Amino acid sequence: MKTKNKVALVTGGSMGFKNGGPSIGGAVSIRLARDGYRVVIIDFCEMGKKTVEIIEKSGGEAIFVNGDVSNTEDVKKAITTAKSKFRGLHCLVNCAARYTPDMAKNIAEISEEEWTKTIDVNLGGYFRTAKYAIPLILKSGGGTIINISSIEAFLALPNFSVYCVSKAAIDGLTRALAVDFAPLIRTNSVCPGFVKIANSQGNRTPQELKEWYSRIAKNYPMKRVCEVEEIANVVSFLASDKSSYINGQTIIVDGGKIVADFHEF
Repeated sequence: MKTKNKVALVTGGSMGFKNGGPSIGGAVSIRLARDGYRVVIIDFCEMGKKTVEIIEKSGGEAIFVNGDVSNTEDVKKAITTAKSKFRGLHCLVNCAARYTPDMAKNIAEISEEEWTKTIDVNLGGYFRTAKYAIPLILKSGGGTIINISSIEAFLALPNFSVYCVSKAAIDGLTRALAVDFAPLIRTNSVCPGFVKIANSQGNRTPQELKEWYSRIAKNYPMKRVCEVEEIANVVSFLASDKSSYINGQTIIVDGGKIVADFHEF
């Protein structure tokens, strides 16, 4: 799937903020660079520099833009960087997401402020980057948009109300973009299940992490936890000409969890 002279913008492309560990956005950025894309990464986390370092060590090209996708000027800065440094844009991957302890609440308990802030990142960030990136993608000859959603668009995780709502809305946005901008731009979403990322590890010890992942894996037919590279591989496919007739689709990457019923009789 080697791509020449193409440019990708990845939101939330930093490695894990705690120690530079695995992240979906980081893995996507690294994989697209391996495919030949020159990559612009926007994230408010300085670990975006770590992603660039990894890409450059492998011979790729990448630029980190410190910015917040809830800020229109930051989004415009990232797109301007793609235009000025790499002279175009062909692929947008929306991956930035908000996670705070205060958002882990049901509808009755979550504050209006937390609801609004989360929607402004998880959905508004996708809207902003698409809105301001699409003209440059069209000017560059067309391309692809891939939105990272979640199986929580279909399944309600207890006391995680705003997250579930925002992810369901992302899939709606994906379909709207797919209809409005095809055939020059194809838009699809990827819905992961649980993925092993550094930002969810908390202060667990290596042994505690092993036990935690083992408990989660019991609810997945594949009996293991997804690695970030497995999500990046799907994004790579959707960004490539190998998926040239796939548009407006939601690709679930969850090892079969969404179709599994583990009732005991």
